[in-house]
Amino acid sequence: MLRSSTGRHYVCWRCQAFQKTPARRPLGRISQAFGPSSPSQSISSRLMNTSAQTPGRLPPLPELPEGFRISREPQIKAQLRLWEEQNPDLTPHYHDEAIPPPTAILNSATRAVSDSSFRLDQTNSRTTGFDFDSSDISSLGYTSTQLEPGDLVEVSSSGWRVRLLAVCLGNFNGQNHFYTNTGKWFTSRVFRSSFVIKNFVQDPAELSAVIGAIPSLSGDDLVLDELQDINAGPSRDIASGLIRKMYKFQTEARLLHQTYVERLNNAGIKLGDEEKLMSLHEIADALLPWTLKRGKASFPPEALYAVHSVVSVDDTAFRAALLGERHHEGRMFAVNSADKQGNVKEVAEVVRNFYEILGNSSRKIGRQVAQDAMKFRDFAIKVRKIIDQNRRHRPWTPHGTIGLAKRATVPFVDVEPVQWTGLGASIIEFMEMWAANDWFQPASQHHWVGAAILRAIGRYQDALLDRSTAWTFLQEIGHISPWDISPRYALRLPGLEIDRDAGLNLEKTKSQDKSEPLAPDQLEHLRQDFARSTVYCIDSEQTLDVDDGISLEKVTNEEYWVHLHVADPASRVRPDSAQAKAASLRAETVYLSGFQEDMFDGDAVRDAFSLGANQPSLTFSALVKTDGTLMDYKITPSILRDVIYITPEEVTSLIGEPLIKPPTPSSEVLEVGPRPARSPPSRNLVTAGGLSKQQRTELKTLHQLGQAVHKLRLSKGAQPAFTPRPKAKVSLDNVRTVQAKDLLQCHGDPWIRVAYEDSNTAGNELVGPLMVLAGEVAARWCSDRNIPIPYRTQVTKSENLDALKEFTETVINPKLLAGERIVGPDLDKLNNLRGHMALKATPGPIFSMGLDAYSKVTSPLRRYADLIAHWQIEAAVLEEHRLGRSLVEENSPKEVTHKFLPFSKETLEESILPRVRLREVHASALGNNAGNLRWILQAMLRAWKFGDNPNQLPETFKFTVVTINPKRDLEGKLNYFDLEATVSVDHVTDFGLIEDFKVGEVLDVELVDINVYHKKITVKPMRRYDLPEAE
Repeated sequence: MLRSSTGRHYVCWRCQAFQKTPARRPLGRISQAFGPSSPSQSISSRLMNTSAQTPGRLPPLPELPEGFRISREPQIKAQLRLWEEQNPDLTPHYHDEAIPPPTAILNSATRAVSDSSFRLDQTNSRTTGFDFDSSDISSLGYTSTQLEPGDLVEVSSSGWRVRLLAVCLGNFNGQNHFYTNTGKWFTSRVFRSSFVIKNFVQDPAELSAVIGAIPSLSGDDLVLDELQDINAGPSRDIASGLIRKMYKFQTEARLLHQTYVERLNNAGIKLGDEEKLMSLHEIADALLPWTLKRGKASFPPEALYAVHSVVSVDDTAFRAALLGERHHEGRMFAVNSADKQGNVKEVAEVVRNFYEILGNSSRKIGRQVAQDAMKFRDFAIKVRKIIDQNRRHRPWTPHGTIGLAKRATVPFVDVEPVQWTGLGASIIEFMEMWAANDWFQPASQHHWVGAAILRAIGRYQDALLDRSTAWTFLQEIGHISPWDISPRYALRLPGLEIDRDAGLNLEKTKSQDKSEPLAPDQLEHLRQDFARSTVYCIDSEQTLDVDDGISLEKVTNEEYWVHLHVADPASRVRPDSAQAKAASLRAETVYLSGFQEDMFDGDAVRDAFSLGANQPSLTFSALVKTDGTLMDYKITPSILRDVIYITPEEVTSLIGEPLIKPPTPSSEVLEVGPRPARSPPSRNLVTAGGLSKQQRTELKTLHQLGQAVHKLRLSKGAQPAFTPRPKAKVSLDNVRTVQAKDLLQCHGDPWIRVAYEDSNTAGNELVGPLMVLAGEVAARWCSDRNIPIPYRTQVTKSENLDALKEFTETVINPKLLAGERIVGPDLDKLNNLRGHMALKATPGPIFSMGLDAYSKVTSPLRRYADLIAHWQIEAAVLEEHRLGRSLVEENSPKEVTHKFLPFSKETLEESILPRVRLREVHASALGNNAGNLRWILQAMLRAWKFGDNPNQLPETFKFTVVTINPKRDLEGKLNYFDLEATVSVDHVTDFGLIEDFKVGEVLDVELVDINVYHKKITVKPMRRYDLPEAE
């Protein structure tokens, strides 16, 4: 706590000492042994008279050490000396806080940072690499802003609450160069800005002098970092023209802020009637007068920046979406409800009042303050009892999750049901917002509140009082399960709430309790009967949403119609129905093992539309030559008759090995927990041996056609292969969770199996290219008719295309075919050349897929964007039937507006697609990356610390250096499931200076720490190999 209404001073222990290892206790921690305090240490209930006539005082909790209570007079130096006397073996370790670790919370409230020590926020993509669907690179979540010389950007250092304006000078040797309004030059390989003004400096001559004064255009990170450390770079005199332009813009934005200060400073209250998702333009429309638009469609940049400056710092009311577009034109903000905003302030006031009493033992306390303190004390008593009881069954750990159950089958008989009400419920909500939702910024003023609550509870004596510990607190009090995944909460978007024991659930009203009946089939009279075709649905044996299948129709020996049949919920689920609205909020099915959540509620839609005999379909047909050339295409409503379910493995056994198969990085398997019984297949499956001769021939022909189509795409720049990645499979069959009011009682622990996912089989090689073909057919068909649908496009500079083609062919593709992951400088260069993926209402090319136009359409049961495309297509099909002619005849150079469509182009681009893209990225990140990684780390921790099948875990690992962060750490990859790890500067002292290490260097390392919450593995070197001499 950093302030006192009576003038007495509080000290943040982080300002005094930084722990060198987890075992060292900084100032302000409780000097007790590790482990729970004895339950016999009762809480004193002696209270002074709290009547209105004689305001009382609340005695401190006994577990709070007297040595750290604040006395009447500020005696900071005396307290520091006392701490040194009590901890003679501890030497405070200071580090350069201008370069903090990614998870650090810094004392930015009272400590200023100079402009010379300013460091830009860096993304962590250099070690992460890129992940996407194995057959569809348009799922790529990377969204770097495409910058040109002369663009104005906002740069930030969130740890210090510093925001500057800067002009982009250009990209040289993979490094973006910028010059700020404070006269500082800096560089960054991978840069994301939340606010960009294109073409801010229009005269190249204004930039040339500044570019000429750059001290080095090298791409070497260490050289550039050293130059920035000594504040080298173009002088303010040389860059005076840029500084004046930025100053003028900033002054205009500030003037607008001052003019409408009441509206802007109360933005959270004005917009927070309920939780919602809003773009910056929508927030500006709600806060600023329309007259500022000056007759244009949008507000001027200085007005948008004034609004952006407000919402970016008010982290009680607003939180920028963690993923998705970072440019302000597409960036979305979650707006907190007024109730939650008020709750943050209420809890902060109560905690402040409690500590006011501890620090003012001789002063009479007001009645309200005393009552708040008493309520807080009662809450602390209650949670201590729950924590002590829980630790009889599960140990606490400092690893971002609590330990394994000591007895898997014995129920908790000594834990009473808990109902959180009043202040208790408010504190739990705050702690969930702080730790689980990760709502507050690193430099937020609210972090002290959570730390102060944990300190008062007195059960985390040797822990860093941060969000990781708060997450374990929520687990220990039974608010969340011991195996819960924090990204489920952090990636939650407005409109969805978390079922603590399952997955995402919608906020349901009474009117939504009953499932809505499906509408009549609007295409029934147009459906073509495919009775003569065998439809092959190739999916895993546990697949429930069977949403696509393939059939073949021979025309000649050189030409075939490939029919791609897709489930057709759009024909009976209307765009304005409750089912559709629910699907729009989820955007897609979340495939997080153990917590899968379908896009559609219940089984009604799945049962009605999963492909099968006599089921409806929307069929995308492509006339393909044997050399892969697409000759013709059409879209037809259809009904299927003969449907065969078969797994990719069975198809592979029929066809043989795939044509392109990069080696699997490792055959490692990590398995913890009791293995569950094998689940039966979700449907009747056919084996390769059960196929007829004609069916086997058709599958082989389909494979050949798919590979011919893929070969043509490769010649246009498509990616040839996809690096296998580790995947965690989880079963909760052997665990039991009982909910006793607000308390979850959890028995047993999940089974987790981690292994590399091999999607490069011949079966997948058949399906992948043909499913992409369906998306190409849909995009071309709609483009011919000027039908706006969610087109997947790649925003790539035209001048980069030749360099991109050469770089992918000579560097990227060979590494992918060798099974290597793209990280470090190669990834930086690829991202800078390739640009980012976008979701637009007009078609555009995707170089990395070798396509001129593309839209996803094959999964309307699990992806809302596909459902939108189906609604638009089916409306066009009905309109063509009504008119008796094709809409292609109406196509002209001028844009045509189709009033029969459910969604106009403007509605899609301005309102729907930005939200769909954001929700897609969050759902994909949860299922494929962030959530999957937490399961892997849980399995590693269980094997390492709890002896759960420990022989599977190597004693040492190979660590390859990817990034060198001077004065801080080395970032790199382990040869174990390609996991990211960190070597801190403290652990390399026996092997040399951190600056002496080289990117690509390999070390033998052993585990030091695994923090599941922070998704961080810390290792220390055991051996450093000699580097080969440079030639």
